Amino acid sequence: MNLKLYELADDYKRALVELPESGFDEQTIADTLEGLQGALVVKGQNVAAYCLNLEAEAEAVEAVAKRVAERAKIMRSRADSLRWYLYTNMKKAGIIEIKANDGSFTAKLKTNPPAVEIAPDVILPIEFTRLIPARTEPDKAKLKEAIKDGRQIEGVRLVQGDRLEIK
Repeated sequence: MNLKLYELADDYKRALVELPESGFDEQTIADTLEGLQGALVVKGQNVAAYCLNLEAEAEAVEAVAKRVAERAKIMRSRADSLRWYLYTNMKKAGIIEIKANDGSFTAKLKTNPPAVEIAPDVILPIEFTRLIPARTEPDKAKLKEAIKDGRQIEGVRLVQGDRLEIK
């Protein structure tokens, strides 16, 4: 029978409550609990090992993804460099358009619409500015310190959590 970890945990918890009241002798109770705990530990070891295996596989996939992303970045950089190379030489030669022989693409020099350029130290009249509100967010470190110092802040509390560590 292949029991799930939660089933083993439920069985062990139930046995802790029911066995002492069952009328069995101490040795039988101890042996039964030891057997249930052993199965629980073995299943737990298997789950933990599987977690470590998945994490290692995820790291390997992330490493491959990083290499592929770096390769894509290099290719985009090279394409940008070649695009600039083509642009500057078309402009220098006065060529406005280059078409592929098979009609699959056209490289064309285009004039951009006018853009506003503002000198670095200029102070503009208020009518030409806009207010962009600042973003605020809770400072959890300060809140934590204040609560530890005994302050009570409505809607804020310290919560003690736990985690599983597998090394």
